[in-house]
Amino acid sequence: MSLNGALQIGRSGLMASQTALQVVGSNLTNAATEGYTRRVVNLESKRDQSLGYGGQFIGRGVDVSGINRVVDEALQARIRTALGDEAAAGARRNFFSQLEALQYELSDNDISSMLSEFFNGFSELANNPEDGATRAIVVQQGVSIASRIGSLRDDYELLREQIDLQIFNTVEAINDTVERIGRLNFEIAQMEVESGEAASLRDQRDVLINELSKHFEVDVIELPSGSVNILVNSLPIVLGPDAPGVEMRRRSEGGEVEVRLGIRGRGYDIIPQNGSLSALLETREQGVNEAIEQLDFFANALISEVNRVHASGQSQIPSSRYEGSVRVFLPEENLNFGDVGLPSRISNGSFMVHVTHEATGQRVAHRIDVDGNTTSMNQLVDRINQAMGGGNAAATMAPDGRLILESAAGYGLSFSDDTSGALAALGINTFFVGDSAANIDVAESIKASPGRLAVAADHIPGSNGTALAMARLQDKPIESLGGLSLRGHWQDQVNKLAVRTAQAGTDVETTSLVRESLDAQFQAVSGVSVDEETISMLTYQRQFQAASRFIATIDEALQELLRLA
Repeated sequence: MSLNGALQIGRSGLMASQTALQVVGSNLTNAATEGYTRRVVNLESKRDQSLGYGGQFIGRGVDVSGINRVVDEALQARIRTALGDEAAAGARRNFFSQLEALQYELSDNDISSMLSEFFNGFSELANNPEDGATRAIVVQQGVSIASRIGSLRDDYELLREQIDLQIFNTVEAINDTVERIGRLNFEIAQMEVESGEAASLRDQRDVLINELSKHFEVDVIELPSGSVNILVNSLPIVLGPDAPGVEMRRRSEGGEVEVRLGIRGRGYDIIPQNGSLSALLETREQGVNEAIEQLDFFANALISEVNRVHASGQSQIPSSRYEGSVRVFLPEENLNFGDVGLPSRISNGSFMVHVTHEATGQRVAHRIDVDGNTTSMNQLVDRINQAMGGGNAAATMAPDGRLILESAAGYGLSFSDDTSGALAALGINTFFVGDSAANIDVAESIKASPGRLAVAADHIPGSNGTALAMARLQDKPIESLGGLSLRGHWQDQVNKLAVRTAQAGTDVETTSLVRESLDAQFQAVSGVSVDEETISMLTYQRQFQAASRFIATIDEALQELLRLA
């Protein structure tokens, strides 16, 4: 080998060590940069050169074969899954905690306390049935619990709107992110056309992909060009430089607004399996919507059970006219038919209508048989009129489908012994009106005149049978509630939500620990260790010094040859 060849060997050593020192310097200065992955210089010996005699070969120095990021793709995929799990757990805890807080349980304004006060009020009233002040208190307690149930439902709906807004904002953030990934894909493909790795751009892209993985699970497929396709549910949201993205879809079904996700501008739906979007959709449907349904179910049970008792009782103030509060939409269909519109089912039974002459006190009882599965509204009206015999009272149906019972002048109407639940279902002589948490209220006639509150039973003036029956409702097992009482059912729902909230908190801690552990593993592989880089720096520094010394030695030899010449 010539001395010139020796100089080239020294030069290659200088260039390689200089490049390596630059990489080490970049690593050290980015030791605290988020998303930065450590770079390594790949050095390889140049291809040996033949000496031209004796079949011997001699080295030609060193080459930089590449500068690459140190990335474990399998570990990176696990981290993305962990980020999604952690974000999902955090979203669940956030909204379940808000749901629990809205109930105000263990406060003076919670439904459990108000239920007890309401039923205990009837117990107090049973001790003094004729006391007007106690009647007024009971009515006000009914108004208070109806108002509290209604306001809780409004709060639930407001929370649902907040979730919808967060889903919308998340989708907007996702689309911004995928568009940035598309631009990075284009730039990376342009830079890596010849060779090498656009490490900084790849780092930026990985940070964005990790951000995406917090919202839903992503499958990342790298293409030969260096760009990536990103799929959700096997559907593309990024295709190289193109970024279809996602969109939020709202659809009204059965009076409820359903929220779904899909590929933007296309007909495909996507169903996230983890990440914040998965948790938001789950919390919306299985959290808030379920809470609304349970509250409506509870309110309906409260309305039905209280009204069943109240409808068979008698008040202080006789009335000659009762208007049902419930509209029947299909008067020719059986009353239990789903689209008829009754808030509760009518059993096969009967109720008594009493017509009392106000001057003489003479009372005539009429038994009305009814079966919700076979009796229509039109048939019930005819049956009541037939039972009355065209006498001093009659039944009609209002144009809007409400049942009206009215007596002649000088006569009053009252009811008892309703074994069918028809009076309560049709809103005749009831305490509450409405059929859910959205419209529960105390009947206007009772709010205006507490004397219309049914307290007596068996038509015994001053008796307290209905008030006692009301008080017993607090702890009475109810078949529609699975054998639980009204208060027991509500407490059961409160406890279930508390368990779910606690579990969500535990999930946050667990997923955070998993993610932190994976982060530590990632840093051990891809992070910058200042100590290790310092050692590498000293090594490359020595290499540079040795190459410099080698070149100086060759230069001295050349000078010596020139002098000899």
